[in-house]
Amino acid sequence: MMRRRPTTWLVTGVTGFLGKVLLEELMRRREEFELAEVIVLVRRKKGACAAERFQKEVARAACFAALPARWSDVVTVLDVDLSRPDLGIRADAQHALDRVTHVVHAAASVSFDLPVAEAASANITPSLNLLSMMGGRPALERFVYVSTAYVTPHTGDAAAIHESLVELPAPASELLAAIEAGASDAAMLARTGHPNTYTLTKCLAERLLVERRGTVRLSIVRPSIISATRALPFPGWIDSTAGFGAFATLIGLGHLRAIVGDPEAQLDVVPVDEVSQRITHAALLDAEPVTIRHAVAGLERAPRVRECQEEVERWFRLHRTERRPGVGFLGRAGVGFRLADLWHHRVPMAIGALRSDVHRRRAKKLAARLAHLNAVFPYFTTRSFDFRASLPLPAAHHPRSYIATICRGLYRHVLRRDDREWSLAGRTHTGYDGDARWAMEQPRGNAWIRGAVVLVTKILRRTTDSVTVDLPSFERAREALPPGAAIVLVPSHRSYLDFVLCSYLAFARPDLGLPIPHIAATIEFGRIPLLGRILSALHAFYLRRGTGRADPELTDRVHTLVASGRALEFFIEGARSRSREWLPPKRGLLRCLQGTGLPSALIPISISYDRVPEEASFASELAGAAKPPMRLGALLRWCWSAWRGDISLGRIHIAAGRPVLLGPTSDVPTVAASVVSELREAMAVTTFHLSAYLRHHPIEGVDAASLRIALEGAGVRVLESALEPDDTIDPSVARTFGEHFLDRIGALGPPPPAMHIVTHLPMERAG
Repeated sequence: MMRRRPTTWLVTGVTGFLGKVLLEELMRRREEFELAEVIVLVRRKKGACAAERFQKEVARAACFAALPARWSDVVTVLDVDLSRPDLGIRADAQHALDRVTHVVHAAASVSFDLPVAEAASANITPSLNLLSMMGGRPALERFVYVSTAYVTPHTGDAAAIHESLVELPAPASELLAAIEAGASDAAMLARTGHPNTYTLTKCLAERLLVERRGTVRLSIVRPSIISATRALPFPGWIDSTAGFGAFATLIGLGHLRAIVGDPEAQLDVVPVDEVSQRITHAALLDAEPVTIRHAVAGLERAPRVRECQEEVERWFRLHRTERRPGVGFLGRAGVGFRLADLWHHRVPMAIGALRSDVHRRRAKKLAARLAHLNAVFPYFTTRSFDFRASLPLPAAHHPRSYIATICRGLYRHVLRRDDREWSLAGRTHTGYDGDARWAMEQPRGNAWIRGAVVLVTKILRRTTDSVTVDLPSFERAREALPPGAAIVLVPSHRSYLDFVLCSYLAFARPDLGLPIPHIAATIEFGRIPLLGRILSALHAFYLRRGTGRADPELTDRVHTLVASGRALEFFIEGARSRSREWLPPKRGLLRCLQGTGLPSALIPISISYDRVPEEASFASELAGAAKPPMRLGALLRWCWSAWRGDISLGRIHIAAGRPVLLGPTSDVPTVAASVVSELREAMAVTTFHLSAYLRHHPIEGVDAASLRIALEGAGVRVLESALEPDDTIDPSVARTFGEHFLDRIGALGPPPPAMHIVTHLPMERAG
C-alpha cells in the first residue's frame, strides 16, 4: 500500500478491547501504512493521567507482546475530556492535531441500559466534538466512526440489513433536542423502534456526523458482536467480558444455566481483528465522501445460539474451572424460563448465601449479573440479523471452531488460566462430578480401560497435589504429524506410573488426537499372575529385552498393530532411570518399526515427578543393592498405602516435544538421539526439585529463590510445586533432582550475572 506521504493517526478508545487491537495492527503494519505517529486520546481516571493509564492499561496488554521493543515510541498520549468542545486538550498541545491524516473514533459507552440522556452524552456529544475539532485540519484525509451493526432495528429474520443510513421518524437533530429536553427513555425507544439506548444513540450519532461533516470524508464502520481475535496478532486474544464473552464465561464457569434465547437464532459474532482490518481499510481505501461498512459475520458464518451453547459447554467441560458447565434451559421467556431460573439460579444461590456474608455478597452480585444478561440480551439471542457486507469474512472462518477460539482466549486472558499447566488429576483438580460417570461418558476405551481409569483417578487424587499437562505442546505435536504416519508415543521412563499416564491423558482428552496406545512392556509384567492378563486387556504387549537379536514374535505383533492403524507406546530408554539421568536409547524397537516399511511419527513425552512411587527402592539401588523382582504383592501394598493417604508424590507434569519422523531410510541412531533430545528439552523443572536438592546438598550463597531466578533468567520455565522437601528424602535421591536443571544452565548460552555461582556446580553421578 504505497502512499505519497507518511500518515499520522488519531485514535480514541485505545483503553478498550477493539482500540488495543486496532493500535496493534497500526504498529504491526507500520511500514505498510507509512505510519509516522499515532496520537491517542485518553481521559484521566481515578487520579491517573492519560500517560499512566496508557502504560498500565494498554501498553502491557498481551496483544502487543510480539511487537518490537520500544514500539510505543511513535505513540503520543494526550489527556482529553471528549465532552468538552475543545476536547480538554491543552492549548499548547492542540498543534499536534494539525499533523493528523486519519481519525478513528472508537470510544463509546457500550452499556445498554444507560438513561438516554447519559447515553447521548457518552455516544453523541463526544463524536460531534471530535468532528468539529478535526474539521478543516489541512492534513485530514478521512474520519472513521465506529458504530454498531444494530443501529438498524430488527423488522424480521428475513429482512436484509444493508450498508445504508437508517430512516428515522424525525430529523436526528430534533430527536437529540428531545432527549436533551428530558424525553423519557421509553418514549424515545418507542418512537424509533430501537431496543436500547445504546443502539439509539449510535444511530443518531451516525446521522448527525453525516449532516455536520462539511468537507470531511467520513467512513462509518458497523461491527456486530465483537469477540476474540481470529488470527492476529494471535488467535484468541480477548480482555473483555462484554457481549458474547459474558455468556461464554458464565456458561463455562457453570453459573449460567437458564438462558432466554431461540436455539435456532443466529448470533452474529465477529472477530475483533477482522473489525480492525475493516477500519484500516475504510480509513485508507474508501474513496467516496461517505461510506458505510458492516464488520459482521453474516448469516452464512454466524453460529446458531444452540451451537454456541454446545461448543462453550464442550470446551469448558474439557477445561474445567469451577462447576461443571450445563445449560438446563434455552428458550423463550415465559413460565418455563422462570421455573428454570428459580431452580438453576435463585435457589442454589440462596442456599449458598447462607454460608457467610462473603458468600451472600457474591451470590447477590452473581444473581444481578445473570438477571441482567437475561433481561438485556434476548433482543440478540432470539433474532437472526441478515447483515449484508461489502467486505465479508474469509471463507476460512468456521463458526464452531471460532467459538472454541473464543473460549480458549477467555480461559487464558480473562480467567487467567494457563493451559500449559492444564489440570488432569490430583487433589487440586476440580473433579469430574462422579469418576465412574465421567469414565463411562468418554467416547472410547473398553470396560477394563474405563474401570482402570476410575481407579487411577482416585489414586492420583490421594497421592498427588496435581497432575498437569502442557496442552499447547501436544497440540503443536498433533499439528506437526505427517499424514498417514503411524503414531508412536515415546515417554521418558522414571516410574511405573509412566505406563499409566499417557493412556490416561489420551482417554481424558480425545480431542488431542492421541489414540489410547498399545504399550510395549517387558516380559516380566506378563509373568505376574493375574496382573499380566489385566495389563494385556489394557493394551499391553510384551517384549524380551537384552537378547541381542530380533524377536520374530514381537516383530509380527508390531507389524500387525501398525498395519491396523493402532498407536504404539514404548520407552526408548528401556529401563527406568533411577538417577533421573537420560539413559542411552535402545534402538531395537525403532528398527522393528522401520521394518514395517511405513513412516512412523515418534511423539516424545516427558513426565516429570516431584517424587516417584518407587523412591525407596531407587534409593536402595543407588546405594548398590540389586533391583527387586516384580511382584503383585508389592503393587497391592503400595496401592493400599496410597488409598490410606500415606503417600504424597507432589506434582506430576506432562509435556510433549516435537515429533520425530522415522522413515524406511532414516538413520536409526540419529532418530533415537533426536527423541532423547526432545525429551530432555520438554522435561519440567519444579520448585520442589530446587528446594530438595539444596536442602540435602547446600551450596554456599545459593538458595532456591536465587536458583529459580537464575534459571528463569536463562529462559528455563520453573513450575510451582506445593510439596516441601523433608528429611524423608534420601540424600542420594535428592542429588538426582539436579538432573532436572543443572545441565540446562550451561546449555542456554552465557548466563546472567546471578548465575555465575551455579553454572559449574559439581554433581556426583549416581548409580
